[in-house]
Amino acid sequence: MPETTLTLTLQQSGSTSWNGRVLPTAIVSGLQSHTRNVELSSNSFVIVLRFTEIGASSFLRGRIDALHDLTAPLDDVLSRVDIDRVQNALADAVNMQERSLALDHFLRRQLRPAHIPNRQVESAAGAIRRSGGRVSIDKLARQLETSHSTLERRFRADVGVTPKTFSRLARLQNVCRLWDAGKRLTEIAYEAGFSDQPHLIHDFKGFTAIAPETFLSQRVPRNLPTFHS
Repeated sequence: MPETTLTLTLQQSGSTSWNGRVLPTAIVSGLQSHTRNVELSSNSFVIVLRFTEIGASSFLRGRIDALHDLTAPLDDVLSRVDIDRVQNALADAVNMQERSLALDHFLRRQLRPAHIPNRQVESAAGAIRRSGGRVSIDKLARQLETSHSTLERRFRADVGVTPKTFSRLARLQNVCRLWDAGKRLTEIAYEAGFSDQPHLIHDFKGFTAIAPETFLSQRVPRNLPTFHS
């Protein structure tokens, strides 16, 4: 399922494949426009770090939108030495507390001291997520006392996509949550802000290439992010 945040993946054992290609043991994935089927070998142990919407900009070199629709080796954006260090620390860890401590030390080393997260972007991303993608971007810009174009430019640089694309991703994830809560498609279309059920189906198929009932009935993880304020 396309996510609204950037993720880092650290493979501790086994292998991960996508489109028949074995991925590196440490990768970074930007926001995606479509669903992806990732296959794990039977003995896989993988740690996934999911940033908040603007969190990645405090750690990674370069613009976050350069990773849109991409999955790349993590050493493209972070130090190979630091990656090897955290992978070794994770391999030596004997419990979750030690793994968490190793990851915390790793992330602290990557912090960009001079980088200050844009509070307008942070507020906009939070409002979009909380509304399930239904909030008006123009209204957000007015509330944040900025122009639509300025908000869009800053949002794309720090989050990885435009506010409009982010809203579509947030709405898609809200559809999944409503389905998991036992709602029918007609109810979901109304609650998620679609004009009608055909509009919901068309938008959903744009991300997944299959109808929502078919996709949502599959017994596969959807990796929906959870944030705590």
